[in-house]
Amino acid sequence: MSEPQEHYISAEIYKGFYYNRDLDTSTIIKEYGSIEAILHQSRFIACLTIQIPHLYRAEYQYGSHVYNSLLAQTNTILKELKSLLFREEDILIVDMVEVDTFVLFLSPPRDNNTQLLDHIESMVQRARRQIEDKIFNLFYPYTKQYSKPAIGYALIINNPMVNNMRLIMSLVKQSKRVGEFLAEQQKYQSLYQLQKLILNREIRTVFQAIIDINSLEVIGYEALSRGPADSELNSPLLMFLLATEFGLTFELDSICRKTAFESARHIDSGIKIFVNTLPMTIHDPEFRGQYLKDLLEDLKLKPENVVFEVNEALAIDNYDLFKGALKDYSDIGIVHASDDIGRGHADLERILELAPGYMKLDISMVRDIDQSFIKQQMVKAMISLAHNISSKIIAEGVERKEEYLMLKQLGVDYAQGYLFGRPSEKPVPFDKSLCC
Repeated sequence: MSEPQEHYISAEIYKGFYYNRDLDTSTIIKEYGSIEAILHQSRFIACLTIQIPHLYRAEYQYGSHVYNSLLAQTNTILKELKSLLFREEDILIVDMVEVDTFVLFLSPPRDNNTQLLDHIESMVQRARRQIEDKIFNLFYPYTKQYSKPAIGYALIINNPMVNNMRLIMSLVKQSKRVGEFLAEQQKYQSLYQLQKLILNREIRTVFQAIIDINSLEVIGYEALSRGPADSELNSPLLMFLLATEFGLTFELDSICRKTAFESARHIDSGIKIFVNTLPMTIHDPEFRGQYLKDLLEDLKLKPENVVFEVNEALAIDNYDLFKGALKDYSDIGIVHASDDIGRGHADLERILELAPGYMKLDISMVRDIDQSFIKQQMVKAMISLAHNISSKIIAEGVERKEEYLMLKQLGVDYAQGYLFGRPSEKPVPFDKSLCC
């Protein structure tokens, strides 16, 4: 008796789903014969799946053009992964039936003594380590989230009672489920590591010099937080993205701020210390008023040399409360700096109403400013506005001498960036001869 039609999954049914004329990657239709041959030869077939759920989010937010570009770049990353860690005979295809997924079908071992099943879990771990950072760097500009691929694995045993296409599709589905499970498991492992970091105060502070653009004298240091050097939390961006996802930004920011002040004990009392803080932590009852004044006195830090850096977009979101809370800090001599000016989402009028002592130009405004007339005019306008409210302009991310010279010509007050030195655990004297 023939198999009922509704239960039969033919290659033709899947053809429309798997065909992508613009993508230089095989599809299950193109490779079906080779995949089926592995199933017959080995009596089983194993695969890895790499799911990139952020692909469809990028499509809905930015359109199909961006989606296609990200898909192609992801494809390139995975082809490099295959050439580095896997065999030429393994088959990489793209699967876009459910969520954007790439599938790597593993070819039979050359040596009968090699047990593929004993190594497949370690293959997944090596693949994850190889591509996680690359996927994050690719998608972060679009998603502003910690984009982790879900990498799964599965195998299926040949069953002559079941259509081969059904077996292969079941294999892929099982691998996706394993990948989703492992991704969820890894998420909660990251949560535990973040909680442990906060409770044990495993935060390091590094300092980057801020330079008077005319005299090239150091006027202050920005205190930058880092997690444990041997973990993913070493990156402050990843650390705070995870904290946002788990609702721990207040706790993390408080620890970073306290560690920054304690690490600044050895800084010359005449030098300013710039400390990043979130608008919400300005309201921290344990870090304002007399408590803060006593803390600074104990650390031998003058309040007038302390600058709180606050992201301008977040400050605007909490504008009324933030404006009121600033008084507790200004009353003891602390000033604040508006950070990331020029990133594109600022309500400039409200920022100016806050009268920040410093306004920090985002790196996007500084990068290649010597080659951009529009950026030059924008910065000139910002300088004029800042000086009218007695605020000083700090240019972030200065890396080239040509950028420095243009910023100096435009009238920027201060600058920081790799041109003047990289962040270090102890502030180092700035050698003027090294850059300018």
